[in-house]
Amino acid sequence: MKIDRRVGGRNFRQYNVHERISDSGMEIFEFPLNPFLLQDSNVGYIGHNLILKLNDIDGIEQVALKPFCLYVEKNSAFTWKELESDILFTLESAVGKPVVIKVR
Repeated sequence: MKIDRRVGGRNFRQYNVHERISDSGMEIFEFPLNPFLLQDSNVGYIGHNLILKLNDIDGIEQVALKPFCLYVEKNSAFTWKELESDILFTLESAVGKPVVIKVR
């Protein structure tokens, strides 16, 4: 799975994914997650699993999903170095394919 990672400021990252990760337009989830919000969403099987797994990563405050894009907002107490390997592993396990970061 190819990923184009873009930095959107100090606390935001955008991951453009070459695999469908959500079945709906854009849906935003604040963490810790309210399970009822996920239950009422239309993100589909992969998106549902992805959100649940990302919710387990300490330091992530908010996630937005689009069909081929994941937006992550982190807490300023955490660094991307601390979080990014967990985020990429979670994407990899949700989609079931190895992650390849696109080098610019």
